[in-house]
Amino acid sequence: MSVRGPYMNDDGDWWVAVEDATFREARNEIVSCLSYDIPEDGTLRYVGKSRTNLCDSPAGEHEVGPSCSAECQRDVMAWHFVENRRW
Repeated sequence: MSVRGPYMNDDGDWWVAVEDATFREARNEIVSCLSYDIPEDGTLRYVGKSRTNLCDSPAGEHEVGPSCSAECQRDVMAWHFVENRRW
């Protein structure tokens, strides 16, 4: 299975749609994007599954927000993780 995402917001929250990945696949995808080593420099805390909007626009086109339209935004149940850095 090809995982879409992960998606990150400005607060360090990470999201992967449940329909796109299992919990383990979602966590592994996020860990592969982190700029620090787990557990030496920080952890990735699982918050739970939450309903959220994700934007499927081509990378760099725009962030979720006013620029999104019905064509690129999807309301999904997603795995929700938060970075917990030691610095």
